[in-house]
Amino acid sequence: MTLFKQILIIICVIFFTLFVSTFFVSTENIRDYLNEQLSSHAQDAATSLGIALTAEIGDNDIASMETYTNAMFDSGYYKEIIIKDIDEKILFQKDRPVIIDEVPDWFISLFPLHAPHQQASVESGWQTVGTITIQSYPGFAYKKLWENALNTLQLYLFVMFSILLVTAFALKFLLKPLLAIRQQAEAICNREFPIIDIKPKTIEFLHVVTALNKMSRKLKEIFTEQAKMTEDLQKQAFQDGLTGLPNRSIFIKQLKYFCDSKNETKRGCLVIMQLDDLVKVNKEYGHLKANDLLKQLAALLNKTSEDFPNSLVARLSGSEFVLLIKSITPELIDKLGKSLQNELGDIAKQLEFKGDDIAHIGMVMNYNNQQMGDLLSDADLALKLAQQKGINAFHLYDNEHAQTVQTQGTDEWHDIINNAIANDWFQLYFQKTVDTEDQTAFQEIMLRLNYENQVISAGIFIPMAEHLDITRFVDRWVIEKIIERIQSGSETAFCINLSRDTIQDPAFPIWLKDQVSELSTQKQSQLVIEMPEYNVIKALPEYKNLLIIMEPYACQFSIDHFGIGFASMSYLQDLKIDYIKVHGSYASNIQDNNDIVNYMRQIISTAHNLDIKIIAEGIEKEEDLKSLKELNLDYYQGYFIGRPEPEEQ
Repeated sequence: MTLFKQILIIICVIFFTLFVSTFFVSTENIRDYLNEQLSSHAQDAATSLGIALTAEIGDNDIASMETYTNAMFDSGYYKEIIIKDIDEKILFQKDRPVIIDEVPDWFISLFPLHAPHQQASVESGWQTVGTITIQSYPGFAYKKLWENALNTLQLYLFVMFSILLVTAFALKFLLKPLLAIRQQAEAICNREFPIIDIKPKTIEFLHVVTALNKMSRKLKEIFTEQAKMTEDLQKQAFQDGLTGLPNRSIFIKQLKYFCDSKNETKRGCLVIMQLDDLVKVNKEYGHLKANDLLKQLAALLNKTSEDFPNSLVARLSGSEFVLLIKSITPELIDKLGKSLQNELGDIAKQLEFKGDDIAHIGMVMNYNNQQMGDLLSDADLALKLAQQKGINAFHLYDNEHAQTVQTQGTDEWHDIINNAIANDWFQLYFQKTVDTEDQTAFQEIMLRLNYENQVISAGIFIPMAEHLDITRFVDRWVIEKIIERIQSGSETAFCINLSRDTIQDPAFPIWLKDQVSELSTQKQSQLVIEMPEYNVIKALPEYKNLLIIMEPYACQFSIDHFGIGFASMSYLQDLKIDYIKVHGSYASNIQDNNDIVNYMRQIISTAHNLDIKIIAEGIEKEEDLKSLKELNLDYYQGYFIGRPEPEEQ
């Protein structure tokens, strides 16, 4: 019960107590007064009637006595009149019953009036000839007593409601800071740190508000410092200071994870861009212009990577840059090479170099079962061939064992994917995520495409769907199939990955809300909506809008591939998400790298302070799982935990 209601109830109890006590005391006093009045009234009437009837009683004139007595009795103020002679013989008697319609019986029983019989002697000369006994009628006194009780009640009710009204308005004003305090506390629990602007007049409330504002500022400072520490630790260990790109250390680890992981598609392209004679550029154009050139090459590759989700870009050495694009066709790679070649010429002109030849590009296609060392060797070979071709040239080295389906063109892929949606050629695979007790928390959805007697992984057709801007239709197909499973009685929680194309679709949030609203609250919680961190950063306003629209519903949200870039963790403060899934490259051989262990500790601490649970993905060895459990993550996923299966496990 609220403090406001409690105070009003206390006031009502006080008023009720005061009313009852005052009512009884007042009514008792008035009743005593009325009893005295009835006694005095009866005595006066008896004396007066005795004087008037002296002759009649002495002569025993019954008729005259009756006439006088009836005249008095009919006035209605008397209950009983008795006239007796000297021998106590009743000469005349008149009586009426007590009937009181205006006063309730319970009141008469609670406050009875005892009208006394008053007596007067009738004298004739010096001789007593008789007596008169009179009892006043109590009906009028009861009526007066009842009216007084009603007036007292009305007065108290009026006063009580007036005071309650004034008190209610006063309490609303005085307790207003409590509402702000509650809202601030709830906001802090939701990872927000507002400041209360209200300055309460009440000293106690003022102290509480001041203390809470101080706490909110301090918590915000702590979170900001912790996020900054995590960001600095990541940059110090894994970022190139000049270009801001990932350095060789983290790229090699991510490339190895890409080549070795059973959970990653192996199809892709490795691009190496090497600046021609950096020493010569420094000597001829100066250190500053050489740095400008390096920064522009880094910006070029960064811009290029934005067109290919989940791609990796890094600076391998002083003059060498690298770009790993996952799931791309030779057709798109050729267009990419020509685009990079043109951009290099533009950079040379912009920096006013004497010639256009500033760098060369080697490209190599990668397919399944290719080791990282072989992939890097093929890329070096492609770079050497490009250097022999001419100005800013590129060369694509393609593996002759490419799969048939990978040679499909853009138009063919468009038809394949649309037909797959229409004809249910897609197949759902499920990979479990377990908690610290090895209990399944939810199943992540992996998509496969059944086409021409082949099972094609999502890593092959999803990038093509993203290039064709039709990924949102694939995502909707998956969501509809999972909701059908949940509606049919499945008690499993499912994690569904969304693309940036889906999030940036203005109609998607409303569509998702309509789909989820058909489920009960418990079933809504079985949906975990996941999106890679890279796409969250690139579509942050749209992602926030989705979270706001879905806030009334119980479905959960997760950020996938966390930590692959250098985004500040402070953006998590504005997102009401439930999980972050750390990129699998951090889990692989984590026990061999103290920088990654320290970085993971910071991620876990910061996330837990925001009530966000941590998932480790890509766990493929027992020793990796053991090391991760020592860091107190919340959930674990990978081939060592469970392989993707076509049916729910």
